[in-house]
Amino acid sequence: MIDPGLMGKIRADLDRWETPILWMYLDSEGLVTVGCGTMLPSSESAKAIPFFHDKTLNAATGAEIATEWTTLHSGSAVQKAANPRNKFGANHYRTSSDLRITASISSSLRDSHVAADYQELKRIYVGFDLLPEDAKLALFDMIYNLGPGRSKTRLHRASGLRGYAHMNTAISKGDWATAALSCMRHGIPSTRNNMTSALFRNCATKKSA
Repeated sequence: MIDPGLMGKIRADLDRWETPILWMYLDSEGLVTVGCGTMLPSSESAKAIPFFHDKTLNAATGAEIATEWTTLHSGSAVQKAANPRNKFGANHYRTSSDLRITASISSSLRDSHVAADYQELKRIYVGFDLLPEDAKLALFDMIYNLGPGRSKTRLHRASGLRGYAHMNTAISKGDWATAALSCMRHGIPSTRNNMTSALFRNCATKKSA
Protein backbone atom coordinates (compact mmCIF):
# COMPACT_ATOMS: atom_id res chain seq x y z
CA MET A 1 0.00 0.00 0.00
CA ILE A 2 1.27 3.46 -0.89
CA ASP A 3 1.67 5.73 2.14
CA PRO A 4 -1.08 8.41 2.03
CA GLY A 5 1.45 11.21 2.44
CA LEU A 6 3.53 9.92 -0.46
CA MET A 7 0.40 9.44 -2.57
CA GLY A 8 -0.48 13.09 -2.06
CA LYS A 9 2.96 14.12 -3.32
CA ILE A 10 2.69 11.76 -6.32
CA ARG A 11 -0.67 13.26 -7.27
CA ALA A 12 0.65 16.81 -6.98
CA ASP A 13 3.70 15.90 -9.06
CA LEU A 14 1.68 14.24 -11.83
CA ASP A 15 -0.90 17.01 -11.93
CA ARG A 16 1.98 19.42 -12.50
CA TRP A 17 3.56 17.52 -15.38
CA GLU A 18 0.70 15.46 -16.80
CA THR A 19 -1.92 18.17 -17.33
CA PRO A 20 -5.38 16.57 -17.14
CA ILE A 21 -6.90 16.50 -20.64
CA LEU A 22 -10.61 15.73 -20.67
CA TRP A 23 -10.84 14.57 -24.30
CA MET A 24 -9.08 11.90 -26.34
CA TYR A 25 -5.93 13.00 -28.17
CA LEU A 26 -2.77 11.58 -29.72
CA ASP A 27 0.38 11.95 -27.68
CA SER A 28 3.79 12.57 -29.26
CA GLU A 29 4.17 8.84 -29.96
CA GLY A 30 0.80 8.68 -31.72
CA LEU A 31 -0.92 6.83 -28.87
CA VAL A 32 -4.56 7.59 -28.09
CA THR A 33 -4.54 9.15 -24.64
CA VAL A 34 -6.89 10.85 -22.16
CA GLY A 35 -6.73 12.43 -18.71
CA CYS A 36 -3.31 12.57 -17.02
CA GLY A 37 -1.53 10.58 -19.70
CA THR A 38 -3.76 7.49 -19.55
CA MET A 39 -3.11 5.42 -22.67
CA LEU A 40 -6.05 3.86 -24.49
CA PRO A 41 -4.52 0.98 -26.47
CA SER A 42 -7.80 -0.13 -28.02
CA SER A 43 -11.34 1.04 -28.66
CA GLU A 44 -12.43 -1.44 -25.98
CA SER A 45 -10.26 0.26 -23.38
CA ALA A 46 -11.79 3.60 -24.38
CA LYS A 47 -15.32 2.18 -24.11
CA ALA A 48 -14.59 1.18 -20.50
CA ILE A 49 -14.39 4.88 -19.59
CA PRO A 50 -17.59 6.94 -19.05
CA PHE A 51 -17.37 9.66 -21.70
CA PHE A 52 -20.18 12.16 -22.16
CA HIS A 53 -21.17 14.73 -24.79
CA ASP A 54 -20.00 18.19 -23.78
CA LYS A 55 -22.81 19.85 -25.73
CA THR A 56 -25.72 17.87 -24.27
CA LEU A 57 -24.16 16.25 -21.17
CA ASN A 58 -25.66 12.96 -22.35
CA ALA A 59 -23.62 9.81 -21.82
CA ALA A 60 -21.75 8.70 -24.93
CA THR A 61 -22.56 5.26 -26.30
CA GLY A 62 -19.96 2.57 -26.74
CA ALA A 63 -20.27 2.92 -30.50
CA GLU A 64 -19.66 6.68 -30.33
CA ILE A 65 -16.59 6.21 -28.14
CA ALA A 66 -15.22 3.48 -30.41
CA THR A 67 -15.75 5.66 -33.49
CA GLU A 68 -13.85 8.55 -31.92
CA TRP A 69 -11.00 6.26 -30.87
CA THR A 70 -10.77 4.75 -34.36
CA THR A 71 -10.80 8.17 -36.01
CA LEU A 72 -7.98 9.39 -33.79
CA HIS A 73 -5.99 6.20 -34.14
CA SER A 74 -6.04 6.53 -37.92
CA GLY A 75 -3.64 9.48 -37.55
CA SER A 76 -1.28 7.65 -35.21
CA ALA A 77 1.49 6.88 -37.69
CA VAL A 78 1.60 10.44 -39.03
CA GLN A 79 1.76 11.92 -35.53
CA LYS A 80 4.53 9.54 -34.44
CA ALA A 81 6.64 10.18 -37.55
CA ALA A 82 6.25 13.97 -37.50
CA ASN A 83 9.13 16.27 -36.64
CA PRO A 84 8.78 17.35 -32.98
CA ARG A 85 7.96 20.88 -34.11
CA ASN A 86 5.15 19.58 -36.31
CA LYS A 87 3.49 17.24 -33.85
CA PHE A 88 0.00 18.19 -32.72
CA GLY A 89 -0.55 19.07 -29.07
CA ALA A 90 -3.56 17.92 -27.08
CA ASN A 91 -5.45 21.16 -27.73
CA HIS A 92 -5.44 20.42 -31.46
CA TYR A 93 -7.93 17.59 -30.82
CA ARG A 94 -10.25 19.52 -28.54
CA THR A 95 -12.73 20.50 -31.25
CA SER A 96 -12.56 17.27 -33.27
CA SER A 97 -15.15 15.74 -30.95
CA ASP A 98 -17.34 16.84 -28.05
CA LEU A 99 -16.68 13.64 -26.08
CA ARG A 100 -15.34 14.42 -22.62
CA ILE A 101 -14.57 12.84 -19.26
CA THR A 102 -14.98 14.59 -15.92
CA ALA A 103 -12.06 15.84 -13.83
CA SER A 104 -13.08 13.24 -11.26
CA ILE A 105 -12.73 10.41 -13.78
CA SER A 106 -9.35 11.80 -14.85
CA SER A 107 -8.17 11.71 -11.23
CA SER A 108 -9.50 8.17 -10.80
CA LEU A 109 -7.66 7.00 -13.92
CA ARG A 110 -4.46 8.63 -12.64
CA ASP A 111 -4.76 6.87 -9.28
CA SER A 112 -5.42 3.50 -10.93
CA HIS A 113 -2.34 4.05 -13.09
CA VAL A 114 -0.24 4.85 -10.01
CA ALA A 115 -1.53 1.73 -8.20
CA ALA A 116 -0.50 -0.44 -11.16
CA ASP A 117 2.87 1.33 -11.33
CA TYR A 118 3.45 0.55 -7.65
CA GLN A 119 3.18 -3.18 -8.32
CA GLU A 120 5.63 -2.86 -11.22
CA LEU A 121 8.09 -0.85 -9.12
CA LYS A 122 8.13 -3.60 -6.51
CA ARG A 123 8.98 -6.09 -9.25
CA ILE A 124 11.78 -3.94 -10.66
CA TYR A 125 13.37 -2.89 -7.36
CA VAL A 126 13.92 -5.40 -4.57
CA GLY A 127 12.93 -3.71 -1.31
CA PHE A 128 11.26 -0.79 -3.08
CA ASP A 129 9.21 0.04 0.03
CA LEU A 130 12.45 0.61 1.97
CA LEU A 131 13.84 3.21 -0.45
CA PRO A 132 13.98 6.87 0.66
CA GLU A 133 10.76 8.75 -0.04
CA ASP A 134 12.41 11.11 -2.52
CA ALA A 135 13.69 8.13 -4.52
CA LYS A 136 10.19 6.65 -4.57
CA LEU A 137 8.74 9.95 -5.78
CA ALA A 138 11.34 10.15 -8.56
CA LEU A 139 10.67 6.58 -9.65
CA PHE A 140 6.89 7.00 -9.60
CA ASP A 141 7.30 10.00 -11.88
CA MET A 142 9.59 8.10 -14.23
CA ILE A 143 7.49 4.95 -14.50
CA TYR A 144 4.30 6.93 -15.07
CA ASN A 145 5.99 8.70 -17.97
CA LEU A 146 8.06 5.80 -19.38
CA GLY A 147 6.09 2.71 -18.44
CA PRO A 148 7.78 -0.28 -16.77
CA GLY A 149 9.06 -1.60 -20.10
CA ARG A 150 10.66 -4.98 -20.57
CA SER A 151 13.96 -6.54 -19.57
CA LYS A 152 16.76 -7.05 -22.06
CA THR A 153 16.65 -10.29 -24.02
CA ARG A 154 18.77 -11.82 -26.74
CA LEU A 155 16.47 -10.30 -29.35
CA HIS A 156 15.30 -7.09 -27.72
CA ARG A 157 16.79 -4.14 -25.89
CA ALA A 158 15.43 -3.23 -22.49
CA SER A 159 12.75 -0.56 -22.58
CA GLY A 160 10.82 1.79 -20.32
CA LEU A 161 12.09 2.18 -16.78
CA ARG A 162 13.82 -1.20 -17.08
CA GLY A 163 15.93 0.33 -19.85
CA TYR A 164 17.72 2.62 -17.37
CA ALA A 165 20.26 -0.07 -16.48
CA HIS A 166 22.99 2.27 -15.18
CA MET A 167 20.54 4.14 -12.96
CA ASN A 168 18.91 0.94 -11.71
CA THR A 169 22.27 -0.56 -10.78
CA ALA A 170 23.13 2.61 -8.87
CA ILE A 171 19.81 2.48 -7.01
CA SER A 172 20.43 -1.14 -6.01
CA LYS A 173 23.71 0.02 -4.43
CA GLY A 174 22.24 3.11 -2.81
CA ASP A 175 24.48 5.23 -5.03
CA TRP A 176 22.14 8.21 -5.29
CA ALA A 177 24.69 10.58 -6.81
CA THR A 178 25.10 8.26 -9.80
CA ALA A 179 21.35 7.72 -10.03
CA ALA A 180 20.93 11.51 -10.22
CA LEU A 181 23.30 11.61 -13.20
CA SER A 182 21.63 8.68 -14.99
CA CYS A 183 17.91 9.51 -14.94
CA MET A 184 17.54 11.90 -17.87
CA ARG A 185 14.55 11.28 -20.14
CA HIS A 186 14.06 12.48 -23.68
CA GLY A 187 10.96 14.33 -24.82
CA ILE A 188 10.08 15.97 -21.51
CA PRO A 189 10.80 19.48 -20.16
CA SER A 190 14.28 19.97 -18.75
CA THR A 191 12.68 21.21 -15.53
CA ARG A 192 11.08 17.78 -15.06
CA ASN A 193 14.41 16.03 -15.59
CA ASN A 194 16.05 18.47 -13.16
CA MET A 195 13.39 17.73 -10.54
CA THR A 196 13.97 13.97 -10.79
CA SER A 197 17.73 14.42 -10.56
CA ALA A 198 17.31 16.69 -7.53
CA LEU A 199 15.16 14.09 -5.77
CA PHE A 200 17.92 11.48 -6.13
CA ARG A 201 20.54 13.99 -4.96
CA ASN A 202 18.38 14.66 -1.90
CA CYS A 203 18.74 10.98 -0.98
CA ALA A 204 22.55 11.27 -1.17
CA THR A 205 22.50 14.41 0.97
CA LYS A 206 20.28 12.85 3.63
CA LYS A 207 22.36 9.67 3.64
CA SER A 208 25.54 11.62 4.40
CA ALA A 209 23.89 13.89 6.98
